[in-house]
Order: sequence, then structure tokens, then C-alpha cells
Amino acid sequence: MGRLSSAAPWGLVAQFPAPLRGVVRRFVATSTAVAVALLSVIGAAVLVSPGPASAADSSSAVTVSGEGPYGGLKVTVSQTRNLVNQVVRVSWKGGAPTVSDTTYAADYLQIMQCWGDASGGPDPAQCQFGGSSALGAGAGSQAAGAYTNTRQLSYGGLKDPAQELPPASGTGISYVPFRSVTGDVITKGNWNEFYDVNTSNEVPYARTGPDGTGEVYFEAQTGIEAPGLGCGEVPAGASGATAGRKCWLVVVPRGRSEVDGTPYTARSSGLLESSPLSASNWKHRLVVPLGFEPMGRFCPIGADERGTLGNEIVAEVVTRWQPALCQSASRTIYGYAQVTDDTARAKLVSGSPGLVFLGRPAAGDQVPAGQRPVYAPVALSGLTLGFFIESQAGFNAPAAVKARDGARLTSLNLTPRLVAKLLTESYQDGNSRLAPSTQANPFNLATDPEFVRHNPGYKDLSFGGSLGDALVPEALADATWELWNWVRQDPAAREFLGGTADDTGRYGDPAFSGMKVNPHYEDMELPREEFPKSDPFCQQFQDHPDHPLCIQDKHPYATDLHSAARAAARGDTLARTNWDNTATPPGYRKNPPQPAGRRAVLALTDTATAARYGLVTARLQNAAGRFVAPDTRGLLAGQAAMRASGADGVEIADPATRNRDAYPLTLLSYAATVPEKLTREEGRDYAALLNYAAGDGQRLGVAAGTLPEGYAPLPAEARGRTRAAAQAIASRAGAAAPGGTTGGSASGGGSAGGSGTGGFGSGDAGGVAAAGSGGAALGGGAGSAGGSAGASGAGGTGASPSAAASGGTPSGSPSTAPAAASAPDNPLLRTPKWALGAVRYALLIALVTGLAAAVGGPLLPRAVPRLAAAVADRRARGKSATGEGR
Repeated sequence: MGRLSSAAPWGLVAQFPAPLRGVVRRFVATSTAVAVALLSVIGAAVLVSPGPASAADSSSAVTVSGEGPYGGLKVTVSQTRNLVNQVVRVSWKGGAPTVSDTTYAADYLQIMQCWGDASGGPDPAQCQFGGSSALGAGAGSQAAGAYTNTRQLSYGGLKDPAQELPPASGTGISYVPFRSVTGDVITKGNWNEFYDVNTSNEVPYARTGPDGTGEVYFEAQTGIEAPGLGCGEVPAGASGATAGRKCWLVVVPRGRSEVDGTPYTARSSGLLESSPLSASNWKHRLVVPLGFEPMGRFCPIGADERGTLGNEIVAEVVTRWQPALCQSASRTIYGYAQVTDDTARAKLVSGSPGLVFLGRPAAGDQVPAGQRPVYAPVALSGLTLGFFIESQAGFNAPAAVKARDGARLTSLNLTPRLVAKLLTESYQDGNSRLAPSTQANPFNLATDPEFVRHNPGYKDLSFGGSLGDALVPEALADATWELWNWVRQDPAAREFLGGTADDTGRYGDPAFSGMKVNPHYEDMELPREEFPKSDPFCQQFQDHPDHPLCIQDKHPYATDLHSAARAAARGDTLARTNWDNTATPPGYRKNPPQPAGRRAVLALTDTATAARYGLVTARLQNAAGRFVAPDTRGLLAGQAAMRASGADGVEIADPATRNRDAYPLTLLSYAATVPEKLTREEGRDYAALLNYAAGDGQRLGVAAGTLPEGYAPLPAEARGRTRAAAQAIASRAGAAAPGGTTGGSASGGGSAGGSGTGGFGSGDAGGVAAAGSGGAALGGGAGSAGGSAGASGAGGTGASPSAAASGGTPSGSPSTAPAAASAPDNPLLRTPKWALGAVRYALLIALVTGLAAAVGGPLLPRAVPRLAAAVADRRARGKSATGEGR
């Protein structure tokens, strides 16, 4: 497959008159983003590598050393191979301590990602750097020299004798040009159509501690996130590539001397002033090659193809398994499309089940008479609150606390009541400090006495307007239902949601603040499958009275769990609060990510995605009163404490378990099908996938075919159930069910019709497909804009601060299920019907969304989630009134 992104559309934008460029740019950007997000989850082989699953993963950490004045500096990158869009840890020792703890005056590092085919590394023109300068120099309130985060080479009276200045712009300023992998050369400015302050992964300032050490968590970007770099791309027309275009991580150490050899103290500002791209600074760079998984097809042309679809919780592992499976003896391609659990259940009972992945089974009244679904455990993970919080001392904090400013915090304990506060707009900073509904409540977690009691390390910290809520996904999900079920089972949380202040009642404490639930959430129906945003407060402004600032602007939804985690890893709240009267039409612009040292973001995500993006994971209080982390031990204990669901072979989390070691939001994901609705060949292929899932698929690693960090290897008993299910599928496939017909199409498609409710599935399936009985199955769905499903690829996960992945290699190996084989009837690669249907709808949705964004500007992201929340709330109330649903 060719390059997924290019500069061509952006070049066309420049041809339009200036007043129309904003409209056209929004159309192109939105359409492209939506198309990539939707198409990336459709198909068998995008962004993954064909590396053999049997090869043991070896550490790809690399350490490089500085030279000359930086000879003592050693920088280590935690992972340098099998990369996808993920976060890696960059740590160092032997550095000179940063001169000041309140400014970036001297002695710090600057880090960036670059492309380049030369063996010695890139040149400055190939590096993505300068976007952060849109916010000015420095990081938040911590000042830095005027040109230190720019591409600018003109420094007034300061001259770099080693630098040949490029031709100056019309204002007389010279910049290091940016030369993209596509061949475009941009000679002016610090940012451009390829990257800006909201998309660049540069780290303009990295502080070295008093002991000479430091660390940052750096986002490795592929050609999708950074089209100007093209990392992971493969030449057009190539297939079977084992690696994509390599890129580089570049570290430029800054000492105490300027480019002309004078000390930084000689500058009137008392700060280093020059750009790291200036020749005298660039010569001290340290470079580390980065190996990316290939963005393209890896499977053999002509191989059989089996469609699968399922929820986001399995996206990381299924896309990791895909390339190993298609290179196995059967050479079968397994497609995967990310959809909601409701859509997966609708597909399961549609008469053309294929293989689906879900968290909870179809209810008995949802399954047509005579059908016997088979469920097989495939992945053990958890739902978590991942966080990226840097220590930020309050004004009156002790000196020892202030000395830790900017250090990443690695501990967070949350009770069900604290989570309920975060998810109900009950903190002022999770709503608005002007909203009357919450004016008597604490600003955020750090100002809540209940939180500080369980997290004493936060006592003297202050986070401004952050930590009042968490990024949450918009789509309906079984995992969301499990979270609200955990909240509901806790008596203190129930009391709070019923309107009792946290300092009164049976479970209150007089030492707490008297915080009450936002009245718009009082006595809300639980459990539920979505996160409502119910407070109607909007802040009015005299200069734009027709455009109030509402909850969907200040605290918007994330697309899904993946986009929430990626945003948190970037310090991005996704908020849109900056009024732009120059836009067409005027509206609120997206806020830039929080500056380094001032980041504080919470995100609801799954444990595998948290590990991929380097988020620390919170410890949650279980029913036994213990705070438990979602590590291997906690997940295995949570799985052992699960209870029967009522469907054969399916267990679900028990939030009331008194098992002290159990993580309360443990998730066991299942593959499911109805064997009698499959052909013998389909049954054989799906059985092979399950045998792989129960064998080598449970081996932890970063290469294709392995189990990503954040999942716990299935225990032997669960793997045995998976193998038994595989045998049942292989033996029953092709046999007529009582009163039924033989065989079905795994790729059957079409759009879902009708709606309804039933059992574990709600009716609307998040707007993707109807999930009531009798509805037709939809074989595709919207994926993640933040790197989920196909976009996540097969790549490894970044080093997580809370990593706890340890487990023995599962016994056994993949085996071929006992079923008759049949040769493919077509020598060409066959795309299933559901994938073709999904592609058609994806392109249509992309164009419509792009047009709406161009015309409606910032109104679209505000109106659509609000409408979805209103519909979801009405559905929840309807289920309560009728007694249907869970």
C-alpha cells in the first residue's frame, strides 16, 4: 500500500483565496482524519509486521554517549524496534544539572524526531521542531531564551560562525528550512502544514536533575501522525516488507555556552538564546535510529481472508496477531474491524456470525431459537484511569516539594466515590468555576480532602484548572457498563450520587469538604453504557454573545479509549476554549497541549493502550477496601474472582468480590461465533485463530504475533476453554443446526436495520448498527482517530511507569483444528463484503463530516456529542422505565 498521507492536499489549500483557506483546510483536515481513522480499522494488514511470532523478543533499548563537553552524558531510549505510534522512555545520566528550577536558562536537553536515509543520521532540515514556539519560548511560566524552541537562525547581535544562513524571508529573518519526506521544502516559519503546536512531538526543554539524571516520555510518530517524516512507510507497490522507513530520535544537549562561545550569563536575558538546529549546537547531537513496523500489506496475495470484528479492548492484541497468523501454514488473512459490543452481538446472532470479539454475551432472548453460540476467552486486560501528572508545587509548599517540580508522579489511588466525582462534572474544574451547580465544591482532586487522604503525596501540590475530570470516550461499551457497575456497588459512591454530601451520611467524614454531586446527575440510572455530560451551563461573553462556552468545548469527549490515552500522553485535554474571531466562521480553537512540567491529565482507557502510550495507571479500591493496580497479579486475581454470566463458558467481573488482590475492573474478552452458521472452511480457519490465541498468542513481547504489554497471559484453565471452543467450532461448522440451514458467510454485510433492546445489548449500538434481535449485521464500524485497531498496528508498547508484565510462556502451540481443508476458489486477494460496505460508508462519512466541519467550524464538535449524550440519556431512562436491558 502506498503512503497514507502526503503534502499534496495542503499544497492545494494555498491556491485558494485567503478568506477561504480556513474553510478548505478544515474540510481537508477533517475528511482526511476521519477517512484514515475509519479505513485504518478495515482490512487485514495495515501497520503491522510479518516478523515470526516464534522468535523471542530481545530488548531493543539503545544507549548513546555524548562527546566533547558532553562526554559524560549517556542517553537511553527504551525501545527502538517494532515501533508504532506509541510512547518510549528517554532517560539519561551524567548530565549537568539544569541551572535553575524556575527557568530553562542553561544545561538542558532538546529532543525531536527526524527522517533521513543517510547512515549517519539526519540533517536539521529533516527534523520536526519549532511547533511549540507558537506558545512563545519556555514552558508555561518557566522562561527560556527567545529562539531556543524555533527554527530561526537570526539572533540579532548573536552570530553562529559555523552557520551559513539560508536566504532571509521578507522580514529579514533566516530559518532552517523543513524538507519533508515527500520532497516539499518550506523555507519560512517555525511550523507548517506538516506539523504545528498541536501535532508536533518535539520536547523543546528537558530538565536534568541535581543528580545529573532525567527522563521524558517521548511519542514516536508514524507517517500518519507525522506525514512530513513518513516513518514506517514503505515504497508504493511494495508488499511483504519486514520494516518500514526508519527514522531518528535526536537529542541536542545544551550547555552553558552560546554559539559564539560566550557564556549564557553574558546575554541580557541571562538565558541561552539560539536554536538547537544552529550548526554550533547541532554538532553535539546524539542520534538514535528508530525502527518502525511497516505501513502496508504483509500477507501473501491470494490467501484466503476471514473477517472478524469486535470491541476496542481487543484491538491491540488482535492487530498484533494478524501478521503472524497470515504467515502461518494456512496463510489465512484475518481482517479486523473495531465496532461496539452491541454491534458485535448483533453480528453474532445475525445468521452470518463470522467471528466477533466482545465483553459480555448475547442475552438468551437475543439468540434465535436453535442457535448455540460458542464463547472462547482470548484476552485478559482491564479498564483503567491512566494519567500523566507532573508535580506542581503550591505557593506555600515546602522547599523539598518545590524541588520536585516537573517530576512525573507515579502514584494515584482512587475510590469509587472519587471516580463518581470525576465523571459527574462535580468538581468545579470538571465543569466551570462559574457554574452555579458546583460553586460550593472543591476545584479538583488536589483540593478535595477525600482525595488527599488517600494520596498524601499530593498535599502541597496545585494543578490550576486541571484534574477536575477525565477524558472519556463517547461510544457505548460493555467496559463502561462495568465501570458504572463498580461505582454502583460501592455504598459510599451510591450515597454521594443520591445527593448526600461527602462529610455527612453513613459513609461521610466530617473532615471532608461537604462536596455534593452535581444536581444534574443526582439519582442517575446505573449501570449504564455511556458517560453523560448533563450540566447545561454555558459561559457567556459580551464580544461573542451568540457563541457561549459550553461543556462540550471545555470538556469534550475523546473518540475512543485509544484517542483518550494518546491525548493524555501528550498533555492534551482536547479542550477548545480559545475564541478565534478571525476563523471562518468564528469559533473556539483547540487548546494546545499543556507545557512540559505543567501537565496533568487523566484518561479512561484500557490497560494495553495505557502501556502503549506510557501512561501510569491508577490503583482502584476494590470491595475489600484495598487499592489494587491493574498489573498481572491484579488482573489474574480479578479473573479468578469472576462470576458466571448465565451464558455457557462466559464469566464476568464481580465488583463485590472480597478477594483482596482482585483488580475491580478486570476485563476478560471473548471470541464468539455460532459454528452451525459457518462453512467447514470458515470453522477451520477460526479454530486456527483460537488455537493460536491460546498458545503463542499469550507470549508477552513487542514483535508481531505476541501479547502486548498491558494484557495478562491467560491462565491455563482459560486457555483450555479456548482450545475446547476451537475444537467445537471446527467439528460443528458446516453441520445444520436443528431447524436451521448449513453454513453462513463470515463476511456477510449490509447495514443494520431497526432498533431495539435486549439482554446485554442496547438498541442503537452507538449509531453503528442496531443491536436488537432480528437486525441485520453490520460488518464494519468506526475506528479510532488516535491509533486504534488497524492504525495501532502490530507494534510494541512503550515502557510504562507502572509496567508489571511478567508471566511464563504458555504451554502448547497453535494446532490445526480437525476440519477438512479446501483450496481457495480465487487466486486473487478477496476482500469480504462487510469490508467493502464499511469502506463505502467510511468514505461517505469522511466527506460529509469534512463538509460539516468546513461550514460549521467549531459548532460540529460541540453539537454532535451533545446530541449523542441526550439520546443516550433518554435510552438509559427508557430502559429503566421498561425494565429492559441490564
